[in-house]
Amino acid sequence: MKVIVAKTAGFCWGVRRAMDAVLEASARSDGERVQTLGPLIHNPQALDLLGKRGVGVAPAPDQVAEGTVVIRAHGIPIQDLRGLKERQAKGELKIVNATCPEVAKVHSKIKKWSPKGYFTIILGSRGHAESEAHRSFADHGSIIVQNMAEAEALPEEQLRKALVVAQTTFTVQDFHTIVDRLRERSGDLIVENTICEDTWTRQNEAREIASRVDHVVIVGGKNSANTRHLAELAAHHGKPHQFVETAAELDRSVFTGHETVGVLAGASTPTWLVEEVVDALEELGRGPGRLAKLLRLALGMPLLLALGAVFMTLGIHDWMGTPRTWQYPAISGTYVLAMFLLAPFLDPMGLGSKGPARAKILERHRALFLGTGLASLGIALGVAATMGLGSFLVVATASAFGLLYKQRLNLFGRRLSLSGIPGSKDILVSLALAIVAVALPLWHHSAAWNLRTWAGVLVVTSLVFARTAIHNIKDMQNDQILGRETLPILIGRRATKIVLLTLLTLALAAFAWTTLEAGLPRPWLPIGLATLAAAYPVAYLWLYHERFTAGSSKVEPPLELSFYLVGLLALL
Repeated sequence: MKVIVAKTAGFCWGVRRAMDAVLEASARSDGERVQTLGPLIHNPQALDLLGKRGVGVAPAPDQVAEGTVVIRAHGIPIQDLRGLKERQAKGELKIVNATCPEVAKVHSKIKKWSPKGYFTIILGSRGHAESEAHRSFADHGSIIVQNMAEAEALPEEQLRKALVVAQTTFTVQDFHTIVDRLRERSGDLIVENTICEDTWTRQNEAREIASRVDHVVIVGGKNSANTRHLAELAAHHGKPHQFVETAAELDRSVFTGHETVGVLAGASTPTWLVEEVVDALEELGRGPGRLAKLLRLALGMPLLLALGAVFMTLGIHDWMGTPRTWQYPAISGTYVLAMFLLAPFLDPMGLGSKGPARAKILERHRALFLGTGLASLGIALGVAATMGLGSFLVVATASAFGLLYKQRLNLFGRRLSLSGIPGSKDILVSLALAIVAVALPLWHHSAAWNLRTWAGVLVVTSLVFARTAIHNIKDMQNDQILGRETLPILIGRRATKIVLLTLLTLALAAFAWTTLEAGLPRPWLPIGLATLAAAYPVAYLWLYHERFTAGSSKVEPPLELSFYLVGLLALL
């Protein structure tokens, strides 16, 4: 079976903006109640996770309790907003308006033309929160039209002087067809195409995929209008299709295992739900092939990262001139393996905080992961102990920070957690490996701290930071809804990329300068390897950074390749 996933699948920017708003409100609530007026998005699984983070749902304005209320992306009727603002003025609550700017544009169009006597025709879904909010701005009357039959039934008096707008997720083809007919019937018709760019891009790709597959699976909430429209597009192409919220709803009996299946997802569908469906479909057929599956498994295992840490430790110490021993790389590799395998099981929010797909893998292989992680931790501490009490304490402290990162500890009468510091993970992971892999051996040998050793620390720190930051950039969609406070979420994609490029550039410059200053034979060989190692994360980001991970290449080169390139310094 071949599975084609739409690259536009997943949150649209308006939903991401709303998720940012509610998660930020939750993080800053300081114990106060946080609620959304109506469901934030039309996806029950995502709403369940928000509920676990303490975000409630107020069904109606008069049921909004004191605290913070977030206006969802669909917007709310103007009279409801005015009522909430009156309560805010009294100090009863705080409003966070997460109305999508594209939705707000529709409001502004109606406010422009309705006072001039234009009757407002809204092409959309009757009863949908967005369309109902639009109607509240139409002082000169309005109606919601769902299809051509309803458009034909409009009385002449409503068409004499009319404005046509659309729900931002309305189907593009239906919009133009209905508008053409209304132009024929109306004497004075103002048309504002308010379908947002994300919608028509998503629908265009849905048509393209539906035209070349045997079966279509649409993933998303049953109450999501834009997801329903994707299902309608699949039906229009005459293709068998299923509309599911989770992989558990898939009717597997209709597949033979030899089809080409297209997977579409709505603007409010989290990535991990689509990944679960893709995994379920690939299990029905031959999937991507045995070799590709093995490569994907190998490239996704922490073992590859741990081996990369081993090679990077060997290479950087050979370049710095530190005595070569087996202990340093052994500690680096086992420490990394232990942290990545054990940390998920110590998360206070449980395995579910990793997302349902990841949680299923962790639960299925719990004994293997825990056993390997504990054995790796024991080896790291044991080897460090052979190097002396100081080395043991350094590794033990680094391990404690890694394993207790998300634990809330009572300090000075307050419950504090390292994970509560926004963006701390990206920085602490980089520093921890730099300390274990570079600083610890230098202290053990009482080596002098000069520009060359500091350059070594900077190289390791920058490469580990690049790996962590790129993973976090790719996983921003999941991290937002799961509430992870990563650096890209804190400062944005663009700023994170600038920090990444700056750090890599500084590390490469320091490496090249100190290599030339040290008078090493054939200095351009180590400088060339370091250049490749620094350039690789940048190239990876450019080539493989896609909006949606499940739609990316089935086999991607590992981000850890830069670690192995540094390891080649040991062969020079």
